[in-house]
Amino acid sequence: MAPGRAGLAVLAVLGGTALALRAADAIPGFLLSVPRGVHVCGSLAEAESRTGLRLEALPRGLGDYQPVAGTIRTMAKPAPAVAVTLRGGTGNETELTIFRGRGREISALLRPPLSAFHEIEIPIGPGRMASLKAASTANGPVLQDLQWFDGEVTTALRFSGRTVELLRLARRIVGDAQ
Repeated sequence: MAPGRAGLAVLAVLGGTALALRAADAIPGFLLSVPRGVHVCGSLAEAESRTGLRLEALPRGLGDYQPVAGTIRTMAKPAPAVAVTLRGGTGNETELTIFRGRGREISALLRPPLSAFHEIEIPIGPGRMASLKAASTANGPVLQDLQWFDGEVTTALRFSGRTVELLRLARRIVGDAQ
């Protein structure tokens, strides 16, 4: 075999191998609807260890709300972030998603942006203000998104229930963290 042909054969084999490895890496995420770079965790403890973000105050502040199986998701890059979807217990079908991340922005892979039709600043603790946005989803219900900052950590709650309940939950989380 000529040296030029051997080089092309090696290049084709390496290219094919790289393509096959890339496809094999993407298949689980595609099948589970998990974007590349996002990891599904089995518990809050695992999410906390992967991201280094404090999450232990969440269960204490949320009472009856429990994580929905398969909805604790983390990212390491560009900045550590976690998203946890919870559902209220006994007949309460409202859903609450908690986002926590380092820096001022949480990746859109974990926290899809909402087109807010209303936004206000609201106090949630002594000297602590939060941004409250209301947005309607494609299928009709109104979601509320409440976001605040603790130094370098951003926390946000996305809720399908009443505003009063959302603010009560946020104030509990802020109170438990202090």
